[in-house]
Amino acid sequence: MVRFVHKQLVYAAVVTLTGVIAGGVGVAVNDGADLVGWWVAGVLGWGVLWGFASTTRLMNRGDLPLFEAAVPIADPAAARRAPADPRRWLGQFYGTMLGCMFVVTTALAVFEPLVAVFHFTWAMDPLVRAERAARWERHHGVLLWQGHVEQERQPVRTGQPPVFTTPRQGALA
Repeated sequence: MVRFVHKQLVYAAVVTLTGVIAGGVGVAVNDGADLVGWWVAGVLGWGVLWGFASTTRLMNRGDLPLFEAAVPIADPAAARRAPADPRRWLGQFYGTMLGCMFVVTTALAVFEPLVAVFHFTWAMDPLVRAERAARWERHHGVLLWQGHVEQERQPVRTGQPPVFTTPRQGALA
């Protein structure tokens, strides 16, 4: 089991890291970049707006219905001490993604450094989703987990990987 918030933060870190490296390479190769400030702010603002839209009911596959469909895990202690296999898979998946994104984004940024700025738009969505999930967790006194759990009661299908809950440590049960 992997915490939903942690999964989003790792994704944002991977995208940000590749964007920073690609932007640095693009600026170095082109002897500086001529980026217009309002253009950069507009691109990043669009990413934030998209992130907020993806955590509401505005989109068909938003996170709010996903969180509300979550069911409690029958054995909460098992989720907290889950084996490292899902975390190892997460590292391998995002490591592969880092490698592929790094090559493609850096190659494109050599010709146009503005590509790295567009790349940061993809980092805004998971950052906003992580923040909104953390706020939802605090408000409801639970932790959100993603992964496969063998139990009788499963979450309602929302078109996304299922989310399960466990009580927050220190929260009233």
